Amino acid sequence: MSTAGFVATEFWPKDLFEHPDGPTTAVELLRENGLTVSVYQALRNYEGTPPADRDQKLGIAEQMMDQMGLIGCDLLSLPSNSGPDSSGDLEKIAADLVRLGDLARSRRMRIAFEPICWGRWIEDYRDGWAVVREVNHPNIGLMLDSFHVFLPGSPLAAIADIPGDKIFLVEVADFAPSALEPIEISRHYRLFPGEGNSPMEAFLRQVAKTGYTGCLSVEVFNAFYRQNDPFDTARRGAACMSRVLQSLE
Repeated sequence: MSTAGFVATEFWPKDLFEHPDGPTTAVELLRENGLTVSVYQALRNYEGTPPADRDQKLGIAEQMMDQMGLIGCDLLSLPSNSGPDSSGDLEKIAADLVRLGDLARSRRMRIAFEPICWGRWIEDYRDGWAVVREVNHPNIGLMLDSFHVFLPGSPLAAIADIPGDKIFLVEVADFAPSALEPIEISRHYRLFPGEGNSPMEAFLRQVAKTGYTGCLSVEVFNAFYRQNDPFDTARRGAACMSRVLQSLE
């Protein structure tokens, strides 16, 4: 990634704990190559979870924040709840987010709430922003993932209404039209920006209107890319992103 020109990377627990030489080596590799960590992935099925499970979820969040301390990351990803036993009560969802935000504040960390398109209650970025706005917590912001905007065909215009300082991370990915289920496309068939049919330039122009100045993270899950040489894959991703950004000039 560093050789290809990236300056940051997303990180997952498996990147720490599945490294053959252990987590210390994984952290050292980040530092040796000058890469920062844009976000730590991901606390799942938290907001609206049954009350009996909430403390356990908060305990997991604390463990993840401990791990974030090791890698020097202050942003934790929170995809919208897709659990079948979750509640869609917006007051409960907001209260849960406030609790998590307070925990993050006590650790000097932040939470990026990401509406995912198979979320049970919150699947549209406009609804996600409405929740973040209602919560009104300095440590809770929105994550905008172009994939979850493009796949269900959500309109782009409302992105410009979101204050840039409440967008904690922007992720970009493309895809080709398919009859597969959204979760299958997401986890195995995402493409680098510009390799599919999504209006990537239009999305990024709307993001620019918000005043957002943070990372653009290329979040691509693709079974074919994983089989290729990692240097070639990283360069391919960087080249795709560069072409998209040049088209905006």
